[in-house]
Amino acid sequence: MDIIFIDTSIFEANNFLEGKRIQEIYKLAERRDIRVIIPKLTHDEIINRIYKNIEEASQKFKKYRDDTRILRNASSLLDKFQEFNEDVIKKELFKNISDRFSKSNFEIIDYSNIDIEEVFKNYFEKTFPFGPGGKKNEFPDAFALKTVEKWAKTQGVKVLAFSKDNDILKYKSQYLEIIKDFESYLSNKIKEIEGNKYKKLLKIIEDIIESKSQNIKDDIKDWVEYQLEDESKYLNYSNYNEIHDISIIEIIIDIYDYNITNVTDDYISVELEVSINYEVEIIVDDEDYMYKDEDTKNWVFFETKKVTVNEERFIGVDLIFSIESENNIVHEPEIEEINGGRNLNI
Repeated sequence: MDIIFIDTSIFEANNFLEGKRIQEIYKLAERRDIRVIIPKLTHDEIINRIYKNIEEASQKFKKYRDDTRILRNASSLLDKFQEFNEDVIKKELFKNISDRFSKSNFEIIDYSNIDIEEVFKNYFEKTFPFGPGGKKNEFPDAFALKTVEKWAKTQGVKVLAFSKDNDILKYKSQYLEIIKDFESYLSNKIKEIEGNKYKKLLKIIEDIIESKSQNIKDDIKDWVEYQLEDESKYLNYSNYNEIHDISIIEIIIDIYDYNITNVTDDYISVELEVSINYEVEIIVDDEDYMYKDEDTKNWVFFETKKVTVNEERFIGVDLIFSIESENNIVHEPEIEEINGGRNLNI
């Protein structure tokens, strides 16, 4: 059984409780297919990040509430504007994540396992994870890693440690295997553990992605076209001059990899890794043919010119495959989210 440590950055990237990948971790740990250990320091840091996210969300919600007050005239939207108490939400989420950790058998390593002397020695000698600046925010990383390392050494085991923090990724230890690609690890672990029960379904999904994905690509292409039609995204290319026309010359969608993110008896979720190659031609004012109107003090353009925008972008696309596991039936996938809900950066 794999013993894993997941740092705060992974929890936050997966929205603590909501993300499908973190839900899968909870499920696998609850079934004891994996074993999750977390230093008390990391546990407290996770709670702290949840609280900070709530405070930031509260401020954004208040601004949204003020900026869109006209919508409160629509009775069907009133529940979208209900105010909330930050402290009440903090208590609720603290209870939710504590219950989830407990249900999933997460093992919290107490502070007594921290080797304080060694951490401070590294700090003053400016050895890992402390750089020349000796930043205070490097202390949590150092304490967490030393806690996990000492626990692993005492237990005589090796721990797989997952992080998106560059400082942690540089750490070397015979008791820790630091892994950046949490997504690929989890996908492979799901295939390994769920292979017997869902083997045929996973093979069908693989076949759809690799050889029958044209409908998926068409839907992604439609989304890209919509993004490319936004003229505000070309202001850097036009030097903030007027854009008279946009012509989409070509869009090429390529699915170059995928990861399984979550498996249930009702659906299997997948994240596609997609490359987008596009060529767009825009017609803009030509600064080589302009003069300044002395009366209005505005620039007047006599000519326009063509500017070609040819770029490649990489995005994630989340799919949901509804399944009938008893009959080995996989239904056509639905796109749940493209690019994490963000606009395409042109």
